[in-house]
Amino acid sequence: MTVRGVTSRISLRHLILVLILVSGLIPLAVGSFLLTRQNTAVLERQEQSYLTRSSRVLSEELGNSMAAAQRQIEQLGKGLLLLPGPETLSERLQQPETQRYFASFMRDNGHWVDSLSVLDRYGEGPSMGAIGRAPTLRAVVNQVYNSALRQNQPVYGFARSPADNRPLGVLAQPVAVDAQGRSGGAPQLVLVAAVRLDLLESVFEREAQGEVSVFLIDANGGVLWAAGADERTSRAVGESALVRSFQVRPLNLTQEYELFVQGQKLNVLGRVSPVSETGWGVIVQKPLAVSYAATEEVVQTAIVSFLVLVVLAMAFGTLAARRFGAPFQRLAESSHRIAGGNFGGRVEVMGPGREIADLANDFNQMSAHVEGYVADLQRAAVENEQLFISSIRAFAAAVDAKDPYTRGHSERVASYSRIIAEHLGQSEEFLHRIWIAGVLHDVGKIGIEDRVLKKGGVLTAEEFDQMKLHPVIGFEILQPIEPLAEMLPAVRWHHESWNGKGYPDGLKAEAIPLIARIVAVADTFDAITTNRPYQNAYTPDYAVETITKLTGSRFDAKVVTAFLRAFEQGAIVVKEPQAVPEPEPEAGGGVLRAEL
Repeated sequence: MTVRGVTSRISLRHLILVLILVSGLIPLAVGSFLLTRQNTAVLERQEQSYLTRSSRVLSEELGNSMAAAQRQIEQLGKGLLLLPGPETLSERLQQPETQRYFASFMRDNGHWVDSLSVLDRYGEGPSMGAIGRAPTLRAVVNQVYNSALRQNQPVYGFARSPADNRPLGVLAQPVAVDAQGRSGGAPQLVLVAAVRLDLLESVFEREAQGEVSVFLIDANGGVLWAAGADERTSRAVGESALVRSFQVRPLNLTQEYELFVQGQKLNVLGRVSPVSETGWGVIVQKPLAVSYAATEEVVQTAIVSFLVLVVLAMAFGTLAARRFGAPFQRLAESSHRIAGGNFGGRVEVMGPGREIADLANDFNQMSAHVEGYVADLQRAAVENEQLFISSIRAFAAAVDAKDPYTRGHSERVASYSRIIAEHLGQSEEFLHRIWIAGVLHDVGKIGIEDRVLKKGGVLTAEEFDQMKLHPVIGFEILQPIEPLAEMLPAVRWHHESWNGKGYPDGLKAEAIPLIARIVAVADTFDAITTNRPYQNAYTPDYAVETITKLTGSRFDAKVVTAFLRAFEQGAIVVKEPQAVPEPEPEAGGGVLRAEL
């Protein structure tokens, strides 16, 4: 349906209301949407910037801390190699001066060094602190020692203090100097220090406020340390898309991803930043609902504000629509009454604008003119209808007048046809058409010679062929009359048979128009129950029996059923036939001849 079709079905009052609302609310809705979208984008960027800043600060602080520790451990190793003493490194490590050197270092730096091992290329050397007493710590020391010796560069590991479970950064620093004290060459010894990460713990706890969680991961995605999250969440983070992306490319990354903790899905926003010195990464994450809570508040506020404005706009629009639409509504109601035939009514419209008053006056004048025209048309229509019906009856009477035996046949067929159609549930318009069709169905007999039409007994083949021309003759006579176009099928095809053996065109079954099938039954019934030159009238029961036998071959079963129902209910009644001279019957006369 087009827009014009839709608007034509809406009352003017409602249309005015819709136009007011649309003209006001669309700009408001667009503006609110754009403003909300802009504010939401700003808040989301701020939240992402916060996570970016937090993870970057943590990674930088941790990296700087480990870099400072690496420099001091390296200096310690170089100082040891430059001390005077035995040539072999193993002997030098056993000297009392070396032990005092290490003890002095541990005493001065014990606030950040938890344990220290000084190992030669064969893994031999003294250890201070908890390294020798904690198997788990010792395993990490051996791992980073072997890696540092093989790679000849600092290697970092992670462990927990056996005393208080606090985080430790295990640093393996290879050291080599030549005779002039310059660094280079194959490692001569490896210093492995367990560095306290108190800074890491305090900074992580500082950042892990509210719903924020902070994680330290290694290059393989394993979670080394977590603040603000339990163990199950830590495992889920290690399996997250953010960690997988970091493993592929250890860069600064910000992502929205899903965590599955005990079968429950949690949508989070996270940021990972690499710790350049160690190869680790720092993750700062926050639940998405918490991260974008401010954006949801902005959206909700915008929605509430918009709804309030919608209510106010509807209230204003309703008042305006009533004010401007009421005169048109009264005009429409008066127009409906006039359209219903009450042409004496007049419109009284008062409202804003001169145009409405002018419209009412013009409409009243038009109504008065229409009232006069309609009255004239009604009189003319009645006269034309009467003239039309009279002409049809006169035409049929002219046909019936050719044969005193068939006088009144057309009127009776018309009456029977209407009754059958009524029992078929047809409309009143169809009933009117079929009555006219019944009256005119045999009009073609006006073109048949009297000697054939009035002949008693059997017709010759030539006479029979001439008699079969009357449907076509009637069709051609009436075809130029346009108002009779819908009745012509009954005139031409009322002698067609359901089995296709009728005439003039040999139509079969549903190809025969319904109006012709009904007239065929009515025509046969009247032909059997009236006196003809070639037969005396039979009883109605005999006619009914004959028509029933011809169902499915000559007649449509549906039409016959309606005919039988009408007959049983007494709707079809046959008047006593008038006395006529009885001709001598010839062989082959009778019922079959009646079907002509």
